[in-house]
Amino acid sequence: MNSKLIAILLAGIIASGLIYTHPAFAHNFGGDESATWLAKVAEIKTEASIVAKHVGDNDAIDYYSDALGEYWNSNDTKEMGERNTLLQKEIPSTINQTLDDARTSGNQNMVNDDVSKLNGYLDESIPVRVDKDKLNNSTVQALAVVFVLKEALEKYGDALNTTTDLNDMSQMNMSSMSGGSMSGGSMSGGSMSGGSMSGGSMSGGSMQMASTIVDQNAYENSIGLATAAQNLFNDLAAKNTDMSAANAKASTALTKLLQDLNGKSDANTIMMDVHQNLHPVLIDAYKVQLNAEAGINNPGSAVPEFPLPALLMIVSIVGVMTVTRFKSKIGY
Repeated sequence: MNSKLIAILLAGIIASGLIYTHPAFAHNFGGDESATWLAKVAEIKTEASIVAKHVGDNDAIDYYSDALGEYWNSNDTKEMGERNTLLQKEIPSTINQTLDDARTSGNQNMVNDDVSKLNGYLDESIPVRVDKDKLNNSTVQALAVVFVLKEALEKYGDALNTTTDLNDMSQMNMSSMSGGSMSGGSMSGGSMSGGSMSGGSMSGGSMQMASTIVDQNAYENSIGLATAAQNLFNDLAAKNTDMSAANAKASTALTKLLQDLNGKSDANTIMMDVHQNLHPVLIDAYKVQLNAEAGINNPGSAVPEFPLPALLMIVSIVGVMTVTRFKSKIGY
């Protein structure tokens, strides 16, 4: 074969490797409409319940009004109308009524009634939006837990005003998982990722420095959402008693997450609680799927995968070197 043609072919393989090599360290979970809806219901209930704690506090109510606007928008109203016109009207109307009464009435009982009414409508929406087989599917329910936790991490990042994306596993300080921190009664959290430090607290027998909270509403919201995720998981575990070992691990991880949130731990500690301690359990036990582009097959490992395109690049480079050397030996 002509040596120039060989070189062109090998160069093409190398180029394809450069193009298709994908990043490691990511938990990009596949979307599922049923899991998304279950998460949405939990998120709206969480926001509304916190609104009821801030009757007359307009700054807090404005914050949660924006949060509720993220979880229920005009598209949700439209899609609900395709299945149930009563809920299409009542859910957004009751959300608005809850916010209005919290702002203007100063009547705690009235707001509590609004929240109770809203929760009832949201519960009714579940069988409307989620098919029975999906509702009883443990993987779907576990994915809903993941989605709510994603929101909790986002809000905690806002609370710290950090540039670190807590949902991006690649931004974790991996060194703190070995040598950088120790558990079981020794020093933990020796390094910090995002947020400034002040004071200190004990969590699970380890000393952790507390971060400075910049946005108190976002901080309260992160704890509320993490608690909602824990409640979702407890419901899931109660239906899957045959997975007691995995359920115990996940429950321990969620408990530690909430302890660390309440202790105002640094961003990296919170990320490790979720990405390192919880996600692998949900993936292994409940078969939560990673997207094809996630870039990692074993989320419990701190070692990135060795992608096939990169292997092709190496083979191609060796091939070019071999052809070149062979050419020089035969003298053409």
